[in-house]
Amino acid sequence: MILRSLKVPLSLTALFSAYLGVMYFSQHAVPPLRLDLTENSLFTLSEGSVRIIDKIRRPVLLSLYYSEKEARPYPQFRQYAERVIEKIDEYAAQSGGMITVKRIDPEPYSVPEDQAIAEGIVAIPLEDGSGPLYFGLTAQANGKAQTIGFIKPESEQYLEYELSKLIQSVQANKKPKVALLSDLQVSGDNSTEALRNTPAWVVYRQLSERYELMQLTPQDEVIPAGLDVLWVMHPRAWPDRMVEQLRAYIENGGHAVIMVDPYAESVPAITPTAEPVGNSYLSSDMPALFARWGIGYDPSQVVLDSKYAWLMQLDENQFPKRNPALISLPTEAMNQSDVVTADLDRIVFSSAGALTIGENSPLDIEPLLQSSDSSKLIAVNQLREASENPERLLNKFVSSQEPFVLAARFSGKLQLDAKTAKQVNFIVVADTDMLSDRLWVLENNLFGQPVFSAQASNGDFFFNVIDQLSGSDDLISIRSRGMVSRPFVKVDQIRRTAEQAYRDSQVQLLANLEKVQNDINALQAEGKTPVSLPGNKRRDALLTEKIKLRQQLRRIQGELNDDVDRLGQTVKLINIFTVPVLLLLLAWFVYFRRRMHKDFSRIGHGSL
Repeated sequence: MILRSLKVPLSLTALFSAYLGVMYFSQHAVPPLRLDLTENSLFTLSEGSVRIIDKIRRPVLLSLYYSEKEARPYPQFRQYAERVIEKIDEYAAQSGGMITVKRIDPEPYSVPEDQAIAEGIVAIPLEDGSGPLYFGLTAQANGKAQTIGFIKPESEQYLEYELSKLIQSVQANKKPKVALLSDLQVSGDNSTEALRNTPAWVVYRQLSERYELMQLTPQDEVIPAGLDVLWVMHPRAWPDRMVEQLRAYIENGGHAVIMVDPYAESVPAITPTAEPVGNSYLSSDMPALFARWGIGYDPSQVVLDSKYAWLMQLDENQFPKRNPALISLPTEAMNQSDVVTADLDRIVFSSAGALTIGENSPLDIEPLLQSSDSSKLIAVNQLREASENPERLLNKFVSSQEPFVLAARFSGKLQLDAKTAKQVNFIVVADTDMLSDRLWVLENNLFGQPVFSAQASNGDFFFNVIDQLSGSDDLISIRSRGMVSRPFVKVDQIRRTAEQAYRDSQVQLLANLEKVQNDINALQAEGKTPVSLPGNKRRDALLTEKIKLRQQLRRIQGELNDDVDRLGQTVKLINIFTVPVLLLLLAWFVYFRRRMHKDFSRIGHGSL
């Protein structure tokens, strides 16, 4: 009878015991099974990544170089590294054996360190002077190799994109194919008909080194098949046939970057026919296609920005002047949620246009680069009239109180016919001058050869565009996953308390260490030692004391790390067991309450 009455609570206790056993077994005997309940599913591979993994045809070896010992004094970095390792392991688990992960600890002066350096892994110096910290990744498949030199914590939201891109790149059999469609001399002009030899733009030369690059003209009959990216540059009244070819290419899912400009300052002052250049030559547009897609763009208007106006010096005898048509975009003007514009420093635009999206457009707009809210639009003719003194444009400047989109991604489904709709993804930039050499590179001479160095991130932005668009639709679909860091206030308080317990000792030790080091430096500077200690005894004593102090510092830091680790384990155990324990206690409470109720009821009936 007693056993029967305890059946429910005993069953619950047995279930709880089984739960503990399963948790232990899963943690120590088999790879952990995880349920991702985070916002935006931060720890679950996106569909695009899964499709990329499913398409792997050649085994991929991922070599993770991680200086675990050097990272130990930095708990936050270690936590980040653990998340990265879990993500990489998730790729391997998803691949069904096609991805193998090898972890390598490149200890100082070891063969693995030499290997890491040879493969392009970046060494990060540490504040305490210990060995360098390595945390990079290489991918190898079929004789091809790609490297992420250092997996940066500040770019964690793009980690999945970078990993998928790395895997996809080593699976490719050849360089991506990019075609430039333009009648501008971006590729240079050394023909006999040219008025002078025109070198290729730096961006064109660098692009030709990284991709299979071909040149198209508006007079070509067709856009060739097999392109990975079509680069449309400064379209001006192109033949209807080419416009139709361009429409068909994009609406059938072709990847393109389109660069238009209301005032292309990089166009030569005269045409190859020695005729003066007019507004029609300086301005570019795609009116038919933009109208069809619901994209707003006015080729007769230029964006001015009083806040981001770049200082320029027209004459060495004059003070620099602000040119609101020459816009220097800081990081805050860039979309940090898109891989194309993340982690860029500064991008310079000149006489750029503005992009909008119509209410009835089938496409979505995602701004990549924007002016500040201290901006306005003016007519191109007004800009040309102020070319001698651009600072005049700031007189009586009245802002529109809103930013203007200078570059944007357009995506969505376009209806080809009554039954067929295609997903499209292309990027439009309302400036062509931003790729001209004068806005982002400096030319120097080294042994008679020109050497170019970047003074802005214009080239990085464009290469990011090409890199992203040249990937598959699966890769393009992978977006930022948001930031992983979600601070727990209470946990942070506990951690700070633990740090404070060691801080006083640490400060005193550091002060002592500094004093000893100063004494050593003084001895070396004087070139002599005190009389009380003959020879180098004083120096040796100081060096011995320095070593002891550094050992004490490492011990204190190690104790702090141990406390932080124990805190982490405690929080983990609390998260695992709190709910089951509470449920078990609740079950026992409910059982005994019902039992007592039955006993009281029985007693009541007996008294009657």
